[in-house]
Amino acid sequence: MNLKKYLFSLACVSALFFTGCISTQQINDGLGAATSLYKGVSITDEQLIAESKISAKAMDKESKVAPSNNKYTKRLNKLTKSMKKYDGMSLNFKVYLAGDVNAFAMPDGTVRVYSGLMDLMNDDEVLAVIGHEIGHVALKHSLNQYRKAYLLLATKQGVSAYGGTAGALAGSSYGDIAESFLNAQFSQSDELEADSYGVTVLHKIGRDPYAAVTAQERLQEIGGGADSVFSSHPPSQKRIDRAREAADKITKK
Repeated sequence: MNLKKYLFSLACVSALFFTGCISTQQINDGLGAATSLYKGVSITDEQLIAESKISAKAMDKESKVAPSNNKYTKRLNKLTKSMKKYDGMSLNFKVYLAGDVNAFAMPDGTVRVYSGLMDLMNDDEVLAVIGHEIGHVALKHSLNQYRKAYLLLATKQGVSAYGGTAGALAGSSYGDIAESFLNAQFSQSDELEADSYGVTVLHKIGRDPYAAVTAQERLQEIGGGADSVFSSHPPSQKRIDRAREAADKITKK
């Protein structure tokens, strides 16, 4: 059975499971969603990165972005001046003026840091968090999460075709995808990989690798609350210990 026929069968079975009977309209609706998923699976990484750029712009539009003359922007620009190009990625940095202790990075290299996090942490700790977030990008964790968020909304909207260019969905949808992306949970293994990557970033740019440890300790103190960068996986003692081990290893080379 080819994939398209399988998806058709899956749509029929799903309709029967949820309703107990199948109408023609239900089959058509189910097939439309299945076809959307079929076509969505074929979206390339490059296309998804282009889509994530639109989501990033939607987030910027909905948020209070610190202007260029703002103290937070000046501080962030100073910290990241050598990181516009890093590990094959083109990164762009901005500050959201909000009290959340948070930061995120999108698959296209968008990195956003909340002023609440910058108030809590010293420079090296801020860079530790940034290193962790761009680790998710470099290791394609962010791309995988964005793919899930994109396909979910595309299926809900019944998008049955993807034209190969950015902007396939309704314009207002990209903010919804970004919101879903930000609320997604990375696996523990993803988080540990990103932690180690962040330690490496600190070392490569000449900063204190142990800032990755103290940054997590600060977040542990506030409990990884709903507005925390690690709210889905609050820093555990295991993660703190692993960060310290990574810092020990890299400084002893």
